[in-house]
Amino acid sequence: MYPQFGPDANGVYVVPQAITQMYIDLANASIRQARWHAYWRTAMGWFVAHFCTLYLQGAADPNSGAAGVLAAGQTRGLVTSESAGDVSASIDYSAIAQDLDGWAAWKLTIYGQQLATIGRIVGAGGMYVY
Repeated sequence: MYPQFGPDANGVYVVPQAITQMYIDLANASIRQARWHAYWRTAMGWFVAHFCTLYLQGAADPNSGAAGVLAAGQTRGLVTSESAGDVSASIDYSAIAQDLDGWAAWKLTIYGQQLATIGRIVGAGGMYVY
């Protein structure tokens, strides 16, 4: 579904195949086809793409040293202000916890947001429209 996670022009996988398979297995254990019906394949794609994106955000060059590994593993927030003189940045983590309550980590990627949004609809059960 998302070729950006597959092999590049040189045939090198952006996300290692073993990692992708791990996320496919996790998605298969988490996303029930009986619940999602026709949206199951789409939900699986969002799930895997979400975790592949998080994997890439946390990936660091092993030669970057401890600082590079720590920087890659830091939580990402929204930059709310920046300065150029004497370098300053403010990061807001509160947006991660707002709306979509209980889905906080899913808000970190567009794929997770789509999964959470449709998941709320799918998980709502029967509906009565009057």
